[in-house]
Amino acid sequence: MQYHTGRVPRVKVTPSSKIVGDLAQFMVQNSLTRAEVEERADELSFPLSVVEFLQGHIGIPHGGFPEPFRTKVLKNLPRVEGRPGASLPPMDFEAMEKQLRESHDDDITPEDVMSAAMYPKVFQEFRDFTKNFGPVDCLNTRLFLDGPKIAEEFEVELERGKTLHIKALALGDLNKVGQREVFFELNGQLRSVLVKDTVAMKVQM
Repeated sequence: MQYHTGRVPRVKVTPSSKIVGDLAQFMVQNSLTRAEVEERADELSFPLSVVEFLQGHIGIPHGGFPEPFRTKVLKNLPRVEGRPGASLPPMDFEAMEKQLRESHDDDITPEDVMSAAMYPKVFQEFRDFTKNFGPVDCLNTRLFLDGPKIAEEFEVELERGKTLHIKALALGDLNKVGQREVFFELNGQLRSVLVKDTVAMKVQM
């Protein structure tokens, strides 16, 4: 996650932008000013991404790390010196692929292996999600995030020549375990499925 300028490994933009967002959200949620964050750095519980950044996990920022802020946050935590990848042990991708196939059947691609190597927790969460909800990557962004409106019709192309025609019909009442029965047409056939209403459950709690 770095590029090189001379002999010093620099931080790549994409992961550092997430760290900036995590820190900003942390400050807003806790009503903290910059001065308060710097003054109370040794007692605040910062997001993990911020701590790992200060440890040097994604490289060294231009001009180095801010002090004494870094020392206050890290205390006695280990620090990575130089390029992080240089100190990582070799990875056996063939063994990882074999392990993934044992855990997730044979439906494993080279992209899956790389994803699991770089982001093991995120990859596992993604596989668990798709196991429950299917190939959601076939949905457009609005349908994935908000779901279809009642009476809305849309198509889902699973693969070339295999397209599902879906029409949302109605939502049932919330049951005792926080589920609703969702009624829809699938290629002209009436279907229904129970879906957990996480928003309604949060309201009830």
